[in-house]
Amino acid sequence: MSAKTFPAQIEPFKWAEQGFTWSGTLPLSRCVRIAREAVGSIDDQLVNIDCTLSMDAYHRIVWLDGHAETKVPMECQRCLEPVEIELSSDFHIALIDDESLIERLDEDADYIVLGESEATSQGDYASNTPATADLLSLIEDELITLMPMSPKHTACEHKHQPVDQDIVEEKRDNPFDVLASLKGKLN
Repeated sequence: MSAKTFPAQIEPFKWAEQGFTWSGTLPLSRCVRIAREAVGSIDDQLVNIDCTLSMDAYHRIVWLDGHAETKVPMECQRCLEPVEIELSSDFHIALIDDESLIERLDEDADYIVLGESEATSQGDYASNTPATADLLSLIEDELITLMPMSPKHTACEHKHQPVDQDIVEEKRDNPFDVLASLKGKLN
């Protein structure tokens, strides 16, 4: 199953059985949480996404695999000018509907319990409503973890420091020199 348009919501178990894959680009503005951190215009910024849903042999764990990358203009914390931050993530995330399945995962595996995050909603088994997930939110979460707390250029001038390094600090008197001179007078 391949979708031409990026799906807003997915049904992980159903779509994994059908072999869902998606590859393409989306405007960065669709990643609302990342766009809030951007400075300037992001109209031309794109997010490249490749993703696949697959199911394990036990049919209880869905794997979201893929790659996402984008560039986000952020404010440099040194010079306060825009700096383009590259975000690139390869992800392998288990989507599970029961916490008891966590112990079947590798110790360092990333996982999401469907229905426990904003990006997912638990299905209602009584009415046969399947669990759904916001695919873009799941992918955006992976990119957000790569965003620096203090973005900065690799080399830039700090706006709050003097540019001219030849400025010599004024020599201050040592307050203990006064005491030393008094000591000499007392002897």
